[in-house]
Amino acid sequence: MNLDELATKEQQLYSSVIKLDGTIEEKSDKVVYFGITKEYQKIHQEYSRLAKNDLEALKRGLFLMWHSISEPTWLTGIGELETESEERIIKILDRRLKRGINDYELDWMLDYYSSWDYVFERFSDFKSFQNRLKSESKTELPDRIDREKMGQRGQMGIYWNSLTMFNKETCS
Repeated sequence: MNLDELATKEQQLYSSVIKLDGTIEEKSDKVVYFGITKEYQKIHQEYSRLAKNDLEALKRGLFLMWHSISEPTWLTGIGELETESEERIIKILDRRLKRGINDYELDWMLDYYSSWDYVFERFSDFKSFQNRLKSESKTELPDRIDREKMGQRGQMGIYWNSLTMFNKETCS
């Protein structure tokens, strides 16, 4: 699958999740029963496969990892991800950080994720990544994002577009 197909698949899965009704426990059961968590595992595996040569895939894969821990499954549809795919994403990211191969967007995303220090603590062997998360120097989030482009980036785009700091008055 390519990035556009993966984003479309994520949008479809997320649409299914937000339509679920019932208690939190019932919704949690439904995302598993309907195979939504398995589909997110497959999407994440694909992002991890593409990440070595595609920064966008790396960003989306990292986002899914962060989101799977920082938000409940019944809300996102993202459950436990495959360890091998997670480690591949972090290994690629660690190498990029060691070489200084990143961009402004990745910097502010990493600094945003670093507020949830427990999310990535299990990746302690990746020193460049851990040092980046613990860095005192933080890249501020931008004043604006391109909502249309962001909306084409799967659940990562849905999330960033939902933040009130990027309100309609300051964004394109």
